[in-house]
Amino acid sequence: MTHPDSERSIERLIKLAGARDMPTPEGMERARLAARESWSRMLEQREPGLSRAFRFKAMLGFAVAAGIAALALFTWTHRPAPAARELVARVATLTGDARLQEGRSEAIARLALPVHAGTTLSTGEGRVALTFGDSLSLRVDRQTRLRFDSRERVTLLAGALYVDSGGINAVPALRIDTPAGAVRHVGTQFQVRVTGDLTLVRVREGRVLLTGPAGASTDIGAGDELRVSGKNLQWQRGLASFGEDWEWSAGIAPALEIENRPLAEFITWMAREHGWQVRYVEESLQPRTFDIRLHGSLDQHDSTAMLERVALVTGVPLVARDGVLWVGAR
Repeated sequence: MTHPDSERSIERLIKLAGARDMPTPEGMERARLAARESWSRMLEQREPGLSRAFRFKAMLGFAVAAGIAALALFTWTHRPAPAARELVARVATLTGDARLQEGRSEAIARLALPVHAGTTLSTGEGRVALTFGDSLSLRVDRQTRLRFDSRERVTLLAGALYVDSGGINAVPALRIDTPAGAVRHVGTQFQVRVTGDLTLVRVREGRVLLTGPAGASTDIGAGDELRVSGKNLQWQRGLASFGEDWEWSAGIAPALEIENRPLAEFITWMAREHGWQVRYVEESLQPRTFDIRLHGSLDQHDSTAMLERVALVTGVPLVARDGVLWVGAR
């Protein structure tokens, strides 16, 4: 006959344990053998003078202890695997010093380093270029703090960044949160700068939408610059797509592998990175640039040296002047 106290004790134990999946047959057998061994040792060691009530409580204690041990073993071996961290981007290029902080851990930025959601990037005197997906390039200027919230969202805390989305309908579409609101691009090149409560958005190509905290959206097109401080909006229009304000981003651009690529591709890449227009001195020269193949590698940090080297190797003069890349002898 089962003692009432034992029934209530076992019932309380089950309620405290809560619902659990059934253990494997092997786990059940290990728990049964452990309980049986404890029971046998207790029977061998008990003294004849012990009262019946005392012996019952001792047996109940051993049974409960064995059950808890089996439950703990099952719970430990069936712990859920930790959730995978969301991969947001990877470091493509860097110069100088930069650090990535994720929770309490901190790492020095290095090439190909993965960046996960929740990470904050801080640059000192360095600059960093990161790749999002297959086409989007994000470059981070000196003295910048940027938090990666997800694959589609970052928060610019201070400093400046440049975005090259790779063209219209590029994936992913990146949202940049700033004190002035959220910046979203539509197939474009642009930069965003945050200094205190001042947010600056300047568009080189395409357009972006700035959505303020109240939900109102402002369209910013190519050649436009918008400065926002609180409710104060200051516009500049018709700005050049090249020059000193843009050159820092070209200096940290991901490397172009020129091996066996046509000269035409190099010309297009250079013009896009620097905001130049392309002019051919002779119309017949343009189709030839698709047939001329390049070999070797280039120093990405000096545009003049790159143009001179490619011109020397291909025999096609390349000269950049006043926002125009001239192809051919003038």
